[in-house]
Amino acid sequence: MPTQHTYLPQHLALAIALALGCADVSMAQSVAGETHSFETTGEMQARLKVFAAAPDTHTQRVIKIQEVPLSKDASNDLVLVTRQGELIGLTDGGGGANVLQLDIAKGGELGEIRNFPDLYLKRGEWSNSKAFDSRSLIDSNAKLINTGDIHGAMHILGELVNQGMVAGPVFVGKNGTFSGGGTVDALDVAGLMEVNPVTGAPSVINDFKLSKSATLVYGIDAEKGSATINVGGTATLGNATLKIIAVSGESTEAGKHVVIKADKIDGKFGKVINELAFMTATPDYTTEKQVELVLARNEVPLENVTANPNGQEFVGAIPKPQSAEPSPPVPSGTSAPVPSPADEPQTTRPTSKLTESPKTAIAAPTPAAQSSATQPVPKPNAAINALLGTNLTTAADAIDQLGGYDTADLGNATLSSIAPIGTGMLSAMSRRSPADGYDNGQVWVQAIGNSGSLAKEWGDFALKHSTKGLMLGTDWAVSPDWRLGIIGSKTQTRMDSYQFDGALDSWLAGAYALRQDGPLALRLGAVYGSHDGSTKRHVAFNGFRDRLKGRYDATTQQVFGQVGYNLDVGHFDIEPYVQVGYQRYQRDAYTEKGGDAALQYNGQAQEHYSSDLGLRLARPLVFDRGMRLTPRLDVSWKHLYGDVRGTSHQRMASGSGIYTVKGIELDRDSLLWQAGLDLAVSPRHTLGLNYSGETGQDNRNGALTGQWRMMF
Repeated sequence: MPTQHTYLPQHLALAIALALGCADVSMAQSVAGETHSFETTGEMQARLKVFAAAPDTHTQRVIKIQEVPLSKDASNDLVLVTRQGELIGLTDGGGGANVLQLDIAKGGELGEIRNFPDLYLKRGEWSNSKAFDSRSLIDSNAKLINTGDIHGAMHILGELVNQGMVAGPVFVGKNGTFSGGGTVDALDVAGLMEVNPVTGAPSVINDFKLSKSATLVYGIDAEKGSATINVGGTATLGNATLKIIAVSGESTEAGKHVVIKADKIDGKFGKVINELAFMTATPDYTTEKQVELVLARNEVPLENVTANPNGQEFVGAIPKPQSAEPSPPVPSGTSAPVPSPADEPQTTRPTSKLTESPKTAIAAPTPAAQSSATQPVPKPNAAINALLGTNLTTAADAIDQLGGYDTADLGNATLSSIAPIGTGMLSAMSRRSPADGYDNGQVWVQAIGNSGSLAKEWGDFALKHSTKGLMLGTDWAVSPDWRLGIIGSKTQTRMDSYQFDGALDSWLAGAYALRQDGPLALRLGAVYGSHDGSTKRHVAFNGFRDRLKGRYDATTQQVFGQVGYNLDVGHFDIEPYVQVGYQRYQRDAYTEKGGDAALQYNGQAQEHYSSDLGLRLARPLVFDRGMRLTPRLDVSWKHLYGDVRGTSHQRMASGSGIYTVKGIELDRDSLLWQAGLDLAVSPRHTLGLNYSGETGQDNRNGALTGQWRMMF
């Protein structure tokens, strides 16, 4: 009789499943160079699926906190932790074939695990600091951070960060991610692998293999150097992709970085993706046991990465960096020993800075003479070196931050912040309504709240300003037709933009005159302002950070003249008017305090001419006991003449050429409007509330003022 073989039901189901091709992922059954084979990721997926459906598998769902340690018997058990489940203390699978499956979105921390040949992380972010013996499958929606010891093969479809020990091979699927500076027995990568000096590089005891579909993302930090993958066996590159990401740190350095060090290097990278905008990254395979990466400054001009004219002005003023060159040979009597490559540490350091001048060695008869002739090497600018290490995505933003473009708008922001002063003077002159013989003069007080923005469509990048202050004024009659007045004001302004803050303390004094000849009114005014300003800039990109502070003094002058003609139409006061004005801003030179990104600003001056054509309406409403309420409306069209953009000439404090940045262009034409109420509570006292606004295509300004007047 032929021999009859008996098989467990799950083994038959597994064989059928594999024959039908239901395995989701297929990987090599052995790591390169290994004499024994391992279960592929697809086979493990299929086996776990069959095991869960097998009739002799006992499934226990843990959907809430397991208060006591979980201990199973000798049966085949599937412990499924889901929903709000949590295992406390020891989880022991007992005898049989057992699987621990974790399916919780928030993840958690692995506890002590025994007698579970298989661990299946289906969902969530998990951490492990313990030791256990299990084959592991990390699914596409799961992540494991390992600082403990895992004894068994690992299959990665999601993400593994290994800072501990994996005493078995690690297979990384096409959509999986591997990183960390821990140790693994063997490593086979078909997906993404990340190496940098922050998270580290793995130590592989046996063989390391990259498939053609794999991508090795290699990062370099100028301060911490670079990380090296150490392989005890053969490193197979398999035409994989090498991706160089933006250098992070306060300086970018040229030189060689050891990517892989192995007993043997097999093959090359098939494709190199270099994200660095201003540096070349070239693999070097000249040695048989390591792969090096050579960084050098390329020929790409800085101007190519920014379309902003201000940014192009800034980079055009930067001294062109010089690539470091090796020193000429030094005579044998004075030469220093050259370290051997074997003396290099695992974390490699670059050899020369991109912005350093080439070092020269001058032959001299004695060391003392040589020392006296050697010129010191200038310290490189950390901000510029960090710019050279950026990629195309971050370079333009870095240039904008370093260029300090906001300073060009300080003039327009300052003039906008004091606009309510002139408006308040006109308000005091146009609201004269003498009653009961109180016509010799008046004293008035205005509280000011003003806010606005330049280039409002830029959102967070727009320069916004807000002002609060107090203005006092008085005027008196010097003849039947003329009145003269003076004002004084104190305001505080805050300015805000992307990584920029400014403050302005202002003192203002002015004078005004009113001539009333029947329905014809002539109003004249002049204001002088003294401003104490401060700025704060936060420059942060690509690992470089600098906080910069500056202080400056500025002055402003305003002069205006307005002619109006009152039309007494029924109960309404209607006054068309025309107005001309002149504004001037002048700022002293100043230098920021901070690091290498500090700027030095030349003095700045700008001036504006304007004309207004408008219509003023008022309707007095008389109540009992002498009270009078007067609604007012004022609408005008404003036009600016000449240059409507601020300009700043500046340079880097640590050394660069002078460059020019231009500010936001003010609107040539804008709509001005005012709406207010005056309440005469007695023949001598009047309270008023007024809102005025200026709206253009790109800029806006609004002010709310409250006023009290006393006639005498």
